[in-house]
Amino acid sequence: MQSREASGAPSEAPDQAAEQQQAASEQAKQKKPLAEQTLDQLAEMAALSLSVKQRYIGQVKLAGKTAKAEWQLTARSLTIAAALVVCFGAGMILLWCSILLLLGYLLFQVTSSILITAAALLLLQFGLLFWCWRSLGHVLSQVGFSHTWQQFRRLFFASEEENEDAD
Repeated sequence: MQSREASGAPSEAPDQAAEQQQAASEQAKQKKPLAEQTLDQLAEMAALSLSVKQRYIGQVKLAGKTAKAEWQLTARSLTIAAALVVCFGAGMILLWCSILLLLGYLLFQVTSSILITAAALLLLQFGLLFWCWRSLGHVLSQVGFSHTWQQFRRLFFASEEENEDAD
């Protein structure tokens, strides 16, 4: 029993000491004139604002470094992607040429006519080019910000459009 009571008493002492120090500091602040307390608080606020400013500058520098690193990674990735697109295109050309050669050989074996074989292969080539042209037109029609622009116009110029509709 005594050991428990003895162990409980010292734990209460640091709490009381902290409370006494806090009370003493509050009394010391109350003894200072109001002008001096105000100056102390302003000095503390200035120190805090300087700390915030330094941390903000650090964050801005860090963001700049991150943006620079991302730009370098993006440039490297785009270069590699362009090279891979060229390789893919070359592979597709080789595949198409191989298909045309095979079809030409088979067609020549069946018809024994160079004219019919050449005409059929030219028709296939023009058909592929026409398909590519139409696909390119469709893909390029999707490029742009027309929907975004319409939303911005609705957002910022809604009152003007409503007035025009009312007229």
